[in-house]
Amino acid sequence: MSRSQLKQSYELLAKPGQTFREYVVQEIELCREHLQEAIAEATKSQNGKPVFYTLIRHVSRSGMSRTISVHYVHAATGDLRHLNYVCAVLLGLAMDDLRDGVKVKGCGQDMGFALVYDLASAALGDGYGIEQRWI
Repeated sequence: MSRSQLKQSYELLAKPGQTFREYVVQEIELCREHLQEAIAEATKSQNGKPVFYTLIRHVSRSGMSRTISVHYVHAATGDLRHLNYVCAVLLGLAMDDLRDGVKVKGCGQDMGFALVYDLASAALGDGYGIEQRWI
């Protein structure tokens, strides 16, 4: 998440006496745990990798940025669950609350793949550890 968004979250949710740095570290750890759970609970592809789905919510007029949401299907229940907040916190990206996604800058490549690759690198140390598919 962007620093200003984290500051807003800190002002609303921080425990008394908790510094901003402590709050950010706590949020990162919680998001890492949530991502590990999502990887374990997600449906698997034929090669055994968890599958995360991406959906383009918005593209800027210039085409240089877009809002993408990240989801996975819970294997046991079949529910579609989103990972937008987790992506934003772990990758340091801004949330687009209006369009329910993560703001990603750049073009000239598959930005959904790049987002999931970066997420897999952060979680597993292997960018190819999670399979990405478009909705």
